[in-house]
Amino acid sequence: MSEKQQQQHNLKIDDSSRKLKKSEIDFMRLIEQQNLQRVQKLQRQRRNNKLTGFVLGGTVFGIYLYSMLSGEEDLFCFILRFKLTFPRSRNMSSATVIQSIAGTGARLPPLPTIRDLVRLYKLRAIKQLSQNFLMDERLTNKIVKAAGNITDHHVLEVGPGPGSITRSIIRKAPRHLVVVEKDRRFLPTLELLSEASAGFLRMDIVRGDILQFQTEQAFPDCPRQEWHDKRAPVHIIGNLPFAISTRLLINWLHEMSTRSGAWSFGRSSLTLTFQKEVAERIVAPILSERRCRLSVMNQIWSRPELKFIIPGKAFVPKPDVDVGVVTIVPLKTPLTTVPFPVVEKVVRHIFSMRQKYCRRGVANLYPPELRDELTELTFKMADVDPLARSFQLSTEECLRIVEAYDRLVKDRPDIEHYNHRAPKGGEALVDEGYVE
Repeated sequence: MSEKQQQQHNLKIDDSSRKLKKSEIDFMRLIEQQNLQRVQKLQRQRRNNKLTGFVLGGTVFGIYLYSMLSGEEDLFCFILRFKLTFPRSRNMSSATVIQSIAGTGARLPPLPTIRDLVRLYKLRAIKQLSQNFLMDERLTNKIVKAAGNITDHHVLEVGPGPGSITRSIIRKAPRHLVVVEKDRRFLPTLELLSEASAGFLRMDIVRGDILQFQTEQAFPDCPRQEWHDKRAPVHIIGNLPFAISTRLLINWLHEMSTRSGAWSFGRSSLTLTFQKEVAERIVAPILSERRCRLSVMNQIWSRPELKFIIPGKAFVPKPDVDVGVVTIVPLKTPLTTVPFPVVEKVVRHIFSMRQKYCRRGVANLYPPELRDELTELTFKMADVDPLARSFQLSTEECLRIVEAYDRLVKDRPDIEHYNHRAPKGGEALVDEGYVE
């Protein structure tokens, strides 16, 4: 091979070597780029994992805080821990404590739930006392919410039982809570609540019959409001036994009319449970099939409102009927000044024969020898159609009949105490709107 040919051969070898090195470099660059993409992908995954972990952690922490403040754990446990942790706060008001509680990390073991307490003390509802336990905390909170603002106010709870509504009341931090319970079996559970809340409110437990309880003596430190001023800081709340609910309501309306009892403090409010049918009667307007004596009596002295219905299955044991929650706020100016017993007597007679002409019931107010004359005179003075049926009468028309009777009684005192049932053995007059 000539020298020239050898040089050309060496040049080809050098060119192929250079090409090989370039391909290797390209391959290495490709591998490096792929590795860089893998690293970037791993970094993105790590960032996403951190973000997911942060969101999940925040969600869990939020659920944890919510469970502390509004779950099975009771707010008064947190307030109590707040009091123990920060002794200087003992002079703070209940409202200030509640506002400050969100900033504390305090947590106490929750008190036993109502269901646990019922099992622990082997409590059973007694049918003879019309006892039905409301276990759902959301519903008890809703009942207390219907009462309006009770923070730093005075509250009387009727028939607290194991204390389900009591807990919801305590969470609102009233100044003074009085519970009246007839059944001694519930005293241990109520005493537990009283001890837990002793640091920030006064809770008195009264064992007795609410029908005999003197409400005006319940709150010795409560200021008294003028009737036409703002509403009194006094609230009556209760899951009433069905057997005495109507009788209790009539008694309270009587006290409302005389501004005694709970209404000696001013225009105190009522938030009560009734059988759904009774609740609908209380608020029934004219021409309603539910309109009865309870409707008229309530609407003369107050403004009743049916807030909501609780299904019977929410109670233990389950009653045969649903339950209505009614709020009753006294009117600043009642619709009549006639004494309550007279109004109650006349309205009771008006509705005693609900499907007959109202004159039939009113006629029984008078003795037989004067019945026709005075009945005709009563409707003439009242300017009311004697052939109307009782549910067709407005509250104002009923009151005109009441006022006509009241004037006649003042002119003829001998008819005031006449009872058309007395000669037949003193049998009570039946009122379709009165359920006991």
